[in-house]
Amino acid sequence: MDAPTPDPAAAPDAPSPAPAPASRLIGLDVARAVAILGMIVVHFCLVAAADQTTPPWMAAILRALDGRASAVFILLAGIGVTLMTRGAVHRQDIARRNELQVVLIRRGIALLVLGLLNLTIWSGDILRIYGVSLIVVSCLFDRSSRALLIWAAAFALAFIGLFAAFDFSQNWDWETMTYQRLWTPSGQLRNLFYDGFRSVFPWTGLLIFGMWLGRLDLTRQDICRRLLLLGAATAAAAEGLSWSLLRWLAPTAGQSRSDVPELAAPSLPADEARALFGTDSMPALPLFLLAAGGTAVSVIALGCLATNRWPGRGWKPLVATGQMALTWYMAHILLGLGGLVAFNQVGAHSLPAAAALGVAFFAIAVLVSTLWNRIARRGPLEIALRRLSEPE
Repeated sequence: MDAPTPDPAAAPDAPSPAPAPASRLIGLDVARAVAILGMIVVHFCLVAAADQTTPPWMAAILRALDGRASAVFILLAGIGVTLMTRGAVHRQDIARRNELQVVLIRRGIALLVLGLLNLTIWSGDILRIYGVSLIVVSCLFDRSSRALLIWAAAFALAFIGLFAAFDFSQNWDWETMTYQRLWTPSGQLRNLFYDGFRSVFPWTGLLIFGMWLGRLDLTRQDICRRLLLLGAATAAAAEGLSWSLLRWLAPTAGQSRSDVPELAAPSLPADEARALFGTDSMPALPLFLLAAGGTAVSVIALGCLATNRWPGRGWKPLVATGQMALTWYMAHILLGLGGLVAFNQVGAHSLPAAAALGVAFFAIAVLVSTLWNRIARRGPLEIALRRLSEPE
Protein backbone atom coordinates (compact mmCIF):
# COMPACT_ATOMS: atom_id res chain seq x y z
CA MET A 1 0.00 0.00 0.00
CA ASP A 2 1.29 3.44 -0.93
CA ALA A 3 -0.22 5.19 2.10
CA PRO A 4 -0.51 4.16 5.77
CA THR A 5 -3.18 1.53 6.24
CA PRO A 6 -6.30 2.46 8.22
CA ASP A 7 -7.31 0.74 11.40
CA PRO A 8 -9.83 -1.97 10.39
CA ALA A 9 -12.15 -0.80 13.11
CA ALA A 10 -12.36 2.70 11.68
CA ALA A 11 -11.72 3.15 7.97
CA PRO A 12 -11.27 6.70 6.67
CA ASP A 13 -14.05 8.51 4.92
CA ALA A 14 -12.17 8.68 1.63
CA PRO A 15 -11.24 5.55 -0.35
CA SER A 16 -7.72 4.37 0.40
CA PRO A 17 -5.57 2.38 -1.99
CA ALA A 18 -5.11 -1.33 -1.45
CA PRO A 19 -1.83 -3.23 -1.70
CA ALA A 20 0.09 -2.94 -4.92
CA PRO A 21 -0.79 -5.47 -7.63
CA ALA A 22 2.68 -6.98 -7.42
CA SER A 23 1.92 -8.58 -4.05
CA ARG A 24 -0.85 -10.98 -4.93
CA LEU A 25 -2.87 -11.91 -1.89
CA ILE A 26 -2.76 -15.67 -2.25
CA GLY A 27 -4.34 -15.91 1.19
CA LEU A 28 -7.62 -14.88 -0.44
CA ASP A 29 -7.36 -17.83 -2.83
CA VAL A 30 -6.60 -20.17 0.07
CA ALA A 31 -9.64 -18.86 1.97
CA ARG A 32 -11.73 -19.39 -1.16
CA ALA A 33 -10.48 -22.98 -1.41
CA VAL A 34 -11.48 -23.59 2.22
CA ALA A 35 -14.94 -22.23 1.38
CA ILE A 36 -15.14 -24.58 -1.61
CA LEU A 37 -14.41 -27.50 0.72
CA GLY A 38 -17.12 -26.38 3.14
CA MET A 39 -19.63 -25.88 0.33
CA ILE A 40 -18.98 -29.30 -1.19
CA VAL A 41 -19.14 -31.18 2.12
CA VAL A 42 -22.38 -29.48 3.19
CA HIS A 43 -24.08 -30.12 -0.14
CA PHE A 44 -22.92 -33.74 -0.35
CA CYS A 45 -24.27 -34.31 3.16
CA LEU A 46 -27.61 -32.74 2.25
CA VAL A 47 -27.99 -34.93 -0.83
CA ALA A 48 -26.26 -38.21 0.04
CA ALA A 49 -26.99 -38.62 3.76
CA ALA A 50 -30.03 -40.67 4.73
CA ASP A 51 -30.12 -39.16 8.22
CA GLN A 52 -28.67 -35.70 8.85
CA THR A 53 -29.10 -35.90 12.63
CA THR A 54 -26.71 -38.73 13.53
CA PRO A 55 -24.12 -38.79 14.84
CA PRO A 56 -25.17 -35.69 16.81
CA TRP A 57 -21.68 -34.17 16.92
CA MET A 58 -21.42 -34.28 13.15
CA ALA A 59 -24.93 -32.93 12.70
CA ALA A 60 -23.93 -30.02 14.95
CA ILE A 61 -20.88 -29.30 12.78
CA LEU A 62 -23.01 -29.44 9.63
CA ARG A 63 -25.47 -27.02 11.16
CA ALA A 64 -22.65 -24.71 12.25
CA LEU A 65 -21.40 -24.61 8.65
CA ASP A 66 -24.79 -23.50 7.32
CA GLY A 67 -24.28 -20.40 5.19
CA ARG A 68 -20.68 -19.87 6.32
CA ALA A 69 -19.06 -20.88 3.04
CA SER A 70 -21.46 -18.57 1.19
CA ALA A 71 -20.43 -15.72 3.50
CA VAL A 72 -16.74 -16.33 2.76
CA PHE A 73 -17.42 -16.38 -0.98
CA ILE A 74 -19.44 -13.18 -1.01
CA LEU A 75 -16.98 -11.25 1.19
CA LEU A 76 -14.20 -12.36 -1.14
CA ALA A 77 -16.25 -11.20 -4.12
CA GLY A 78 -16.49 -7.77 -2.52
CA ILE A 79 -12.76 -7.71 -1.80
CA GLY A 80 -12.18 -8.67 -5.43
CA VAL A 81 -14.26 -5.73 -6.66
CA THR A 82 -12.13 -3.35 -4.60
CA LEU A 83 -8.86 -4.88 -5.76
CA MET A 84 -10.01 -4.65 -9.39
CA THR A 85 -11.11 -1.02 -9.15
CA ARG A 86 -8.61 0.41 -6.64
CA GLY A 87 -6.25 1.88 -9.22
CA ALA A 88 -8.92 3.87 -11.02
CA VAL A 89 -10.42 5.03 -7.72
CA HIS A 90 -7.07 6.11 -6.28
CA ARG A 91 -6.02 7.95 -9.45
CA GLN A 92 -9.53 9.38 -9.93
CA ASP A 93 -9.36 8.09 -13.50
CA ILE A 94 -12.89 8.79 -14.79
CA ALA A 95 -12.41 6.98 -18.11
CA ARG A 96 -11.13 3.82 -16.41
CA ARG A 97 -13.85 4.10 -13.78
CA ASN A 98 -16.54 4.12 -16.48
CA GLU A 99 -14.89 1.17 -18.19
CA LEU A 100 -14.84 -0.83 -14.96
CA GLN A 101 -18.46 0.05 -14.33
CA VAL A 102 -19.36 -1.52 -17.68
CA VAL A 103 -17.23 -4.58 -16.86
CA LEU A 104 -19.08 -5.10 -13.56
CA ILE A 105 -22.48 -4.69 -15.21
CA ARG A 106 -21.60 -7.15 -17.99
CA ARG A 107 -20.22 -9.61 -15.46
CA GLY A 108 -23.35 -9.22 -13.36
CA ILE A 109 -25.63 -9.88 -16.33
CA ALA A 110 -23.60 -12.96 -17.31
CA LEU A 111 -23.81 -14.38 -13.78
CA LEU A 112 -27.52 -13.59 -13.61
CA VAL A 113 -28.16 -15.54 -16.82
CA LEU A 114 -25.94 -18.43 -15.73
CA GLY A 115 -27.71 -18.45 -12.37
CA LEU A 116 -31.14 -18.64 -13.98
CA LEU A 117 -29.96 -21.62 -16.02
CA ASN A 118 -28.49 -23.21 -12.88
CA LEU A 119 -31.77 -22.62 -11.04
CA THR A 120 -33.47 -25.13 -13.34
CA ILE A 121 -31.41 -27.92 -11.73
CA TRP A 122 -30.31 -26.46 -8.37
CA SER A 123 -32.80 -24.49 -6.31
CA GLY A 124 -30.04 -23.20 -4.05
CA ASP A 125 -28.40 -21.17 -6.82
CA ILE A 126 -26.43 -18.16 -5.61
CA LEU A 127 -25.06 -16.89 -8.94
CA ARG A 128 -28.12 -14.71 -9.53
CA ILE A 129 -27.38 -12.94 -6.24
CA TYR A 130 -23.83 -12.24 -7.36
CA GLY A 131 -25.16 -11.00 -10.69
CA VAL A 132 -27.55 -8.47 -9.18
CA SER A 133 -24.98 -7.51 -6.53
CA LEU A 134 -22.31 -6.70 -9.12
CA ILE A 135 -24.77 -4.52 -11.02
CA VAL A 136 -25.59 -2.70 -7.78
CA VAL A 137 -21.97 -2.15 -6.72
CA SER A 138 -21.00 -0.91 -10.18
CA CYS A 139 -22.36 2.40 -8.86
CA LEU A 140 -20.72 2.14 -5.43
CA PHE A 141 -17.09 1.10 -5.80
CA ASP A 142 -15.79 4.67 -5.77
CA ARG A 143 -17.79 5.74 -2.71
CA SER A 144 -16.15 6.51 0.62
CA SER A 145 -15.47 3.75 3.12
CA ARG A 146 -18.10 5.20 5.43
CA ALA A 147 -20.65 5.14 2.61
CA LEU A 148 -19.87 1.47 1.93
CA LEU A 149 -20.54 0.57 5.55
CA ILE A 150 -23.80 2.52 5.46
CA TRP A 151 -24.90 0.73 2.29
CA ALA A 152 -23.97 -2.66 3.79
CA ALA A 153 -26.05 -1.93 6.88
CA ALA A 154 -28.90 -0.62 4.73
CA PHE A 155 -29.27 -3.97 2.94
CA ALA A 156 -29.40 -5.79 6.30
CA LEU A 157 -31.98 -3.34 7.65
CA ALA A 158 -34.03 -3.52 4.45
CA PHE A 159 -34.25 -7.29 4.87
CA ILE A 160 -35.59 -6.83 8.38
CA GLY A 161 -38.25 -4.52 6.95
CA LEU A 162 -39.17 -7.05 4.28
CA PHE A 163 -39.29 -9.81 6.89
CA ALA A 164 -41.70 -7.75 8.98
CA ALA A 165 -43.89 -6.88 6.00
CA PHE A 166 -44.04 -10.15 4.05
CA ASP A 167 -44.50 -13.77 5.12
CA PHE A 168 -41.10 -15.41 4.63
CA SER A 169 -42.67 -18.88 4.62
CA GLN A 170 -45.36 -18.10 2.04
CA ASN A 171 -43.78 -20.11 -0.79
CA TRP A 172 -41.87 -22.64 1.28
CA ASP A 173 -42.73 -26.25 2.04
CA TRP A 174 -40.41 -26.70 5.02
CA GLU A 175 -40.99 -30.45 5.19
CA THR A 176 -39.43 -31.00 1.76
CA MET A 177 -37.42 -27.74 1.60
CA THR A 178 -38.96 -26.92 -1.77
CA TYR A 179 -39.96 -23.49 -3.03
CA GLN A 180 -43.48 -23.34 -4.46
CA ARG A 181 -44.41 -21.18 -7.49
CA LEU A 182 -40.74 -20.55 -8.24
CA TRP A 183 -41.27 -20.02 -11.96
CA THR A 184 -44.03 -17.46 -11.64
CA PRO A 185 -43.07 -13.76 -11.99
CA SER A 186 -43.84 -13.06 -8.32
CA GLY A 187 -42.05 -16.23 -7.23
CA GLN A 188 -38.92 -15.29 -9.18
CA LEU A 189 -38.86 -11.79 -7.71
CA ARG A 190 -39.46 -12.96 -4.14
CA ASN A 191 -36.92 -15.78 -4.41
CA LEU A 192 -34.25 -13.50 -5.88
CA PHE A 193 -34.69 -10.47 -3.66
CA TYR A 194 -36.19 -11.78 -0.42
CA ASP A 195 -36.93 -15.38 0.48
CA GLY A 196 -34.71 -17.67 -1.59
CA PHE A 197 -32.01 -19.88 -0.11
CA ARG A 198 -29.83 -16.82 -0.69
CA SER A 199 -31.30 -13.46 -1.72
CA VAL A 200 -30.19 -9.97 -2.72
CA PHE A 201 -31.47 -8.68 0.62
CA PRO A 202 -29.39 -8.95 2.77
CA TRP A 203 -26.55 -10.81 1.00
CA THR A 204 -25.55 -7.89 -1.23
CA GLY A 205 -24.79 -6.06 2.00
CA LEU A 206 -22.12 -8.66 2.80
CA LEU A 207 -20.56 -8.15 -0.62
CA ILE A 208 -20.45 -4.39 0.00
CA PHE A 209 -18.87 -5.03 3.40
CA GLY A 210 -16.29 -7.13 1.56
CA MET A 211 -15.53 -4.09 -0.60
CA TRP A 212 -14.78 -2.17 2.58
CA LEU A 213 -12.51 -4.99 3.79
CA GLY A 214 -10.65 -4.83 0.49
CA ARG A 215 -9.50 -1.31 1.36
CA LEU A 216 -7.44 -2.66 4.25
CA ASP A 217 -3.86 -3.81 3.73
CA LEU A 218 -4.26 -7.56 4.09
CA THR A 219 -0.53 -8.07 3.58
CA ARG A 220 0.06 -6.61 7.06
CA GLN A 221 0.16 -9.18 9.82
CA ASP A 222 -1.06 -6.79 12.52
CA ILE A 223 -4.21 -5.94 10.54
CA CYS A 224 -4.89 -9.59 9.75
CA ARG A 225 -4.46 -10.55 13.41
CA ARG A 226 -6.86 -7.82 14.43
CA LEU A 227 -9.39 -8.94 11.83
CA LEU A 228 -9.03 -12.54 12.99
CA LEU A 229 -9.74 -11.57 16.60
CA LEU A 230 -12.57 -9.18 15.73
CA GLY A 231 -14.18 -11.71 13.40
CA ALA A 232 -13.93 -14.56 15.90
CA ALA A 233 -15.20 -12.37 18.74
CA THR A 234 -18.14 -11.15 16.66
CA ALA A 235 -19.09 -14.67 15.62
CA ALA A 236 -18.75 -15.99 19.18
CA ALA A 237 -20.80 -13.12 20.61
CA ALA A 238 -23.57 -13.65 18.04
CA GLU A 239 -23.64 -17.41 18.65
CA GLY A 240 -23.60 -16.90 22.42
CA LEU A 241 -26.39 -14.33 22.33
CA SER A 242 -28.44 -16.59 20.05
CA TRP A 243 -27.93 -19.58 22.36
CA SER A 244 -28.93 -17.55 25.42
CA LEU A 245 -32.04 -16.10 23.78
CA LEU A 246 -33.18 -19.48 22.51
CA ARG A 247 -32.62 -21.11 25.90
CA TRP A 248 -34.72 -18.37 27.48
CA LEU A 249 -37.45 -18.12 24.85
CA ALA A 250 -37.58 -21.66 23.50
CA PRO A 251 -35.70 -24.46 25.28
CA THR A 252 -36.48 -26.87 22.44
CA ALA A 253 -35.77 -24.49 19.57
CA GLY A 254 -32.47 -26.18 18.83
CA GLN A 255 -34.38 -28.65 16.69
CA SER A 256 -35.81 -28.23 13.21
CA ARG A 257 -39.02 -26.31 12.49
CA SER A 258 -41.11 -29.47 12.35
CA ASP A 259 -39.60 -30.92 15.55
CA VAL A 260 -40.75 -28.14 17.87
CA PRO A 261 -44.47 -27.43 17.38
CA GLU A 262 -45.14 -26.53 21.03
CA LEU A 263 -45.22 -22.95 22.29
CA ALA A 264 -42.01 -21.69 23.89
CA ALA A 265 -43.78 -18.65 25.34
CA PRO A 266 -47.42 -17.56 25.51
CA SER A 267 -47.22 -15.91 22.10
CA LEU A 268 -43.95 -17.14 20.57
CA PRO A 269 -43.69 -20.59 18.95
CA ALA A 270 -40.31 -22.27 19.29
CA ASP A 271 -39.71 -22.41 15.53
CA GLU A 272 -40.47 -18.70 15.30
CA ALA A 273 -38.00 -18.02 18.11
CA ARG A 274 -35.33 -19.90 16.19
CA ALA A 275 -36.11 -17.99 12.99
CA LEU A 276 -35.84 -14.65 14.79
CA PHE A 277 -32.93 -15.33 17.12
CA GLY A 278 -31.09 -18.32 15.67
CA THR A 279 -28.00 -18.24 13.49
CA ASP A 280 -29.30 -20.42 10.65
CA SER A 281 -28.92 -18.92 7.18
CA MET A 282 -32.67 -18.75 6.57
CA PRO A 283 -33.92 -16.20 7.31
CA ALA A 284 -30.66 -14.22 7.22
CA LEU A 285 -31.44 -11.92 10.13
CA PRO A 286 -28.82 -9.88 12.07
CA LEU A 287 -27.56 -12.63 14.39
CA PHE A 288 -26.87 -14.87 11.41
CA LEU A 289 -25.16 -12.05 9.52
CA LEU A 290 -22.93 -11.30 12.51
CA ALA A 291 -22.11 -14.97 13.10
CA ALA A 292 -21.50 -15.84 9.45
CA GLY A 293 -19.81 -12.54 8.65
CA GLY A 294 -17.53 -12.80 11.66
CA THR A 295 -16.62 -16.38 10.74
CA ALA A 296 -15.92 -15.35 7.15
CA VAL A 297 -13.69 -12.46 8.22
CA SER A 298 -11.76 -14.86 10.47
CA VAL A 299 -11.29 -17.41 7.68
CA ILE A 300 -10.06 -14.73 5.28
CA ALA A 301 -7.74 -13.20 7.87
CA LEU A 302 -6.38 -16.62 8.80
CA GLY A 303 -5.70 -17.41 5.15
CA CYS A 304 -3.78 -14.15 4.76
CA LEU A 305 -1.92 -14.64 8.04
CA ALA A 306 -0.84 -18.17 7.14
CA THR A 307 0.33 -17.35 3.62
CA ASN A 308 2.08 -14.16 4.74
CA ARG A 309 3.78 -15.99 7.61
CA TRP A 310 4.78 -19.08 5.61
CA PRO A 311 5.13 -18.04 1.97
CA GLY A 312 6.13 -20.63 -0.58
CA ARG A 313 4.92 -23.01 -3.24
CA GLY A 314 3.25 -25.31 -0.71
CA TRP A 315 0.08 -23.26 -1.03
CA LYS A 316 -0.07 -23.69 -4.80
CA PRO A 317 -2.68 -26.51 -4.92
CA LEU A 318 -5.11 -24.58 -2.71
CA VAL A 319 -4.40 -21.32 -4.55
CA ALA A 320 -5.11 -23.00 -7.89
CA THR A 321 -8.35 -24.43 -6.50
CA GLY A 322 -9.44 -21.09 -5.09
CA GLN A 323 -8.86 -19.41 -8.44
CA MET A 324 -11.40 -21.80 -9.99
CA ALA A 325 -14.25 -21.18 -7.54
CA LEU A 326 -16.90 -20.53 -10.22
CA THR A 327 -15.84 -23.60 -12.18
CA TRP A 328 -16.00 -25.80 -9.10
CA TYR A 329 -19.28 -24.32 -7.97
CA MET A 330 -20.89 -25.47 -11.21
CA ALA A 331 -18.87 -28.71 -11.39
CA HIS A 332 -19.85 -29.84 -7.91
CA ILE A 333 -23.51 -29.40 -8.88
CA LEU A 334 -23.33 -30.97 -12.34
CA LEU A 335 -20.72 -33.67 -11.71
CA GLY A 336 -20.74 -34.14 -7.95
CA LEU A 337 -24.39 -33.89 -6.95
CA GLY A 338 -25.48 -34.89 -10.45
CA GLY A 339 -23.33 -38.00 -10.13
CA LEU A 340 -25.02 -38.89 -6.84
CA VAL A 341 -28.40 -38.67 -8.56
CA ALA A 342 -27.26 -40.60 -11.64
CA PHE A 343 -25.87 -43.48 -9.58
CA ASN A 344 -28.82 -43.63 -7.16
CA GLN A 345 -26.79 -42.43 -4.20
CA VAL A 346 -29.32 -39.88 -2.94
CA GLY A 347 -29.99 -40.58 0.75
CA ALA A 348 -27.97 -43.79 0.51
CA HIS A 349 -25.21 -43.06 3.03
CA SER A 350 -24.57 -42.23 6.65
CA LEU A 351 -23.66 -38.65 7.45
CA PRO A 352 -19.93 -39.45 7.92
CA ALA A 353 -19.86 -41.38 4.63
CA ALA A 354 -21.57 -38.52 2.79
CA ALA A 355 -19.02 -36.07 4.24
CA ALA A 356 -16.21 -38.40 3.16
CA LEU A 357 -17.58 -38.39 -0.39
CA GLY A 358 -17.53 -34.60 -0.30
CA VAL A 359 -13.93 -34.53 0.92
CA ALA A 360 -12.98 -37.00 -1.83
CA PHE A 361 -14.59 -34.78 -4.47
CA PHE A 362 -12.68 -31.80 -3.09
CA ALA A 363 -9.42 -33.76 -3.25
CA ILE A 364 -10.11 -34.48 -6.91
CA ALA A 365 -10.87 -30.79 -7.43
CA VAL A 366 -7.50 -29.83 -5.89
CA LEU A 367 -5.67 -32.31 -8.12
CA VAL A 368 -7.45 -31.18 -11.29
CA SER A 369 -6.94 -27.51 -10.38
CA THR A 370 -3.22 -28.05 -9.86
CA LEU A 371 -2.89 -29.72 -13.25
CA TRP A 372 -5.07 -27.12 -14.97
CA ASN A 373 -2.97 -24.34 -13.45
CA ARG A 374 -0.06 -25.51 -15.59
CA ILE A 375 -2.12 -24.61 -18.66
CA ALA A 376 -4.00 -21.51 -17.52
CA ARG A 377 -4.10 -19.35 -14.41
CA ARG A 378 -7.89 -19.19 -14.37
CA GLY A 379 -10.53 -21.88 -14.64
CA PRO A 380 -12.56 -22.40 -17.83
CA LEU A 381 -15.67 -20.63 -16.55
CA GLU A 382 -13.56 -17.82 -15.11
CA ILE A 383 -11.93 -17.33 -18.52
CA ALA A 384 -15.31 -17.32 -20.26
CA LEU A 385 -16.73 -14.82 -17.77
CA ARG A 386 -13.73 -12.55 -18.23
CA ARG A 387 -14.05 -12.62 -22.01
CA LEU A 388 -17.77 -11.87 -21.83
CA SER A 389 -17.39 -8.97 -19.45
CA GLU A 390 -14.18 -7.20 -20.44
CA PRO A 391 -13.64 -5.11 -23.59
CA GLU A 392 -11.47 -6.50 -26.36
